[in-house]
Amino acid sequence: MKCRKAEISDALGITKVHVDTWRSAYKDIISDDFLQSLVYKGRESRWKERLENQEEKHFFYVVEDELRNIIGFTVGGLEQFEPNIEDPITSKYNGELLAIYVLGEYQRKGIGAQLVQKVVNHLLEHGINSMLVWVLKESKYRAFYEKLRGKYLTENYKEIGGDKYIVVSYGWDNIKEIATN
Repeated sequence: MKCRKAEISDALGITKVHVDTWRSAYKDIISDDFLQSLVYKGRESRWKERLENQEEKHFFYVVEDELRNIIGFTVGGLEQFEPNIEDPITSKYNGELLAIYVLGEYQRKGIGAQLVQKVVNHLLEHGINSMLVWVLKESKYRAFYEKLRGKYLTENYKEIGGDKYIVVSYGWDNIKEIATN
């Protein structure tokens, strides 16, 4: 397994991981109609555009298998994607783990933790010492962030496919505590 910065040519691989993991991870949480509306073709152009126009404040990493197929990815941010200035609980966190997805057959092998480390190290290199992540409240993957000693912060709502879902945030006041080099 190799973890590296994402390139424009990774757009299709990221798209496949994104769509496939959403369909499996959020089954029975997010409406089936919305999950079935996710298709590679539409998403690939969006990922390609994001990778082509990478802003300094967002960064992307992928993990590939021995055959160089993308099996996981993460997106980090040097600031909160949608900072809620009125929320004193989350507003003190500067960095954000925006997305992390690993194909089901590769989960529980340390890949997710490896991707989080890439985000943490990138944030630290840019002088950012705190981080938060938002996750669907009903997601079984909340345990992943708890295992990384993320502190439950608060909850809010997020609209997905026209429906509202409860999301919860986890934060790390000092990401140096979870950093390894």
